[in-house]
Amino acid sequence: MNTRVDFFEENPGSPDLLPKARELERVLSASKKIGVAFSGGVDSTFLAFFAGRRLGIPTVLFFAESPFLSSRERNGALRVAEWLALDLQVLRVDPLQHAEVRDNPIDRCYHCKRSIFGAILNRAAELGCDIVADGSHGGESGYRPGKRALKELGVCSPLALARFVKADIRLMGKTAGLPNWDKPSQSCLATRAPYGTVLTRELLKRIEEAEDFLLDLGCRQVRVRVHGDLARIEAAPESIPLLAADSTRESIAAKLSELGFVHVTLDLAGFRSGSWDKDPAAKGS
Repeated sequence: MNTRVDFFEENPGSPDLLPKARELERVLSASKKIGVAFSGGVDSTFLAFFAGRRLGIPTVLFFAESPFLSSRERNGALRVAEWLALDLQVLRVDPLQHAEVRDNPIDRCYHCKRSIFGAILNRAAELGCDIVADGSHGGESGYRPGKRALKELGVCSPLALARFVKADIRLMGKTAGLPNWDKPSQSCLATRAPYGTVLTRELLKRIEEAEDFLLDLGCRQVRVRVHGDLARIEAAPESIPLLAADSTRESIAAKLSELGFVHVTLDLAGFRSGSWDKDPAAKGS
């Protein structure tokens, strides 16, 4: 078979990756025009690169701009979109207008995905896209109510269908020269508050400013989890000494106090993706 993924043959990094790349080609090649829900993360970037740049399929990037997205993430995503040099559609959406999102129930992500992907699907239909695809992959597990929304709306997850996991995507992204192949995984700002905490623009902005401050200090991956007037900092283990050092500890406490947090704690367990979902006590509280 004469494939357009042969550039991976020289350095696939794993004997499993080339067959997965060929399967991804097979899945995508059935489409004449693909819409990709683009976040600026490595998963959606790799999917868009593979479809639009390697396979040459007309590909549209749909970037949803919302209060749940930090300015840092927005600007980074737009830089990657410019590098991809594919058609970019920026959609401004506001999930907070929906009470089932704003009230932050345990299935908030389901309702949020319905809102955002509904807007993407409508615009994709106007532009003649055969499918709308997202960057979900086969290695994702745990509590993910948003997946139910994607299934109901008919959104395709080609990376999952081709059995890609995160390590595969990073390795192939590095081989392909993607500028964000090693970008830490990110999630929306709503995930920083426990279920049942009403989400407001003011709260999301405070979280964004707190995390920006910590990232500027040198943290590579960090979350500021909010418990009322207490901010609990989750950081990658290698960043904990930095945050606990006298030279930074006092400045962190001062900055977060300025943002309205009365108490500031450093979680010694470190960063955990979806930590609310791992704590039964946090559900609905």
